[in-house]
Amino acid sequence: MKKIFLASAFSIFATGAFAQNAALEAQMREAQCKTAADDIAKNEKASADPKKGIKPATWLKLAQSYEAMAMSCGKDSMASAKAFETYQKAIEVDAAAGGKMAKEIEESKTKTLYNALMQQGAAYYNGKNYAGAIKLFGLASKTNPKDTTSALYLGIVGQQGKDNAAALKGFSDFLELGGKDPAVFYGLAELYRSVKNTAKAIETLKRGIKIHPKDKDLQGALVNIQLSGGNMDEAINEMKVLVDKDPENMVNTLNLAILYDNAFANNKNKPELRAEALKWYGVVLAKEPNNYDANYNLAVFHFNDAVEIKKSVDNMDMKTYQKEGKAVEDKVCDKFNEAKKYFDICKSTKPNEPDLVENLKNLDNVLTQCSGRKK
Repeated sequence: MKKIFLASAFSIFATGAFAQNAALEAQMREAQCKTAADDIAKNEKASADPKKGIKPATWLKLAQSYEAMAMSCGKDSMASAKAFETYQKAIEVDAAAGGKMAKEIEESKTKTLYNALMQQGAAYYNGKNYAGAIKLFGLASKTNPKDTTSALYLGIVGQQGKDNAAALKGFSDFLELGGKDPAVFYGLAELYRSVKNTAKAIETLKRGIKIHPKDKDLQGALVNIQLSGGNMDEAINEMKVLVDKDPENMVNTLNLAILYDNAFANNKNKPELRAEALKWYGVVLAKEPNNYDANYNLAVFHFNDAVEIKKSVDNMDMKTYQKEGKAVEDKVCDKFNEAKKYFDICKSTKPNEPDLVENLKNLDNVLTQCSGRKK
């Protein structure tokens, strides 16, 4: 399954001024940490006081002190999570006291808590602590439910940390909030596929294709999932609709050719499938003569034809071979030469593709035998 990766080191979350030298920077950070720790200790003590503990302002101050620890010091890597929990407590206490501070608490929470959670989530991610990053990005998403970035990061880290539930939630929320990254549609579909929810996987891919009609990965994934479910006819019909809607889209046209190609491979008794495959490959090459996939698939197509014809020679008795063998072998060699023509075009565009190199090596050996046979 393809994975999406976050920007290196989350540089967008870099904070603070650059110190003149490392020693001064260390001194400043130590002072910030001490101040934050002192504030937390003072406010925790106040929250435990029977009289002060029933005041929402007490809990708001404690939340803000945890927040300050997260933003300016970072020594306590879960300070932002503690800030989130304490804000929730402040909201509860305020509600019990009449809700007079609700607006102030919410504004304070929205203003800086999100950044604190994202910054420390990034720190966890960079340290490969995916569980910690998932928790903090999840809280960031709750803090600002309309934000696509935290949802996206939750999905990505969930995917990399193999937490499918977190990945599903993050990617789903990202798309529901209007996110359009094609890699997310692909990743979410693969997640649904991994939990055997084929219907949701197909639905997700179709949504992605509607937004990104020329995306090759989304188209290929849709074809593969339909084929794996045995829905060959459905896959062909849906691809024909896409081709009819946008005949200039060669990705769709190529996929239609591949579908007919695969259908013929599974049912050699239907020559009409072969004809359709060749027709649509031809359409692609008329527009894009150097299209690697179309040329490669046609090369394989003709190579397999040659192999099938060769079987008839191998099954001939000596009498039949003396009478018909040479003519059939000529057809075999012609087919191998036809395959070589398409492989050579592939080589001109991607000369180092491992499969291509290996196939050409084998084919050249076969054609050498064909040349020797004619001498």
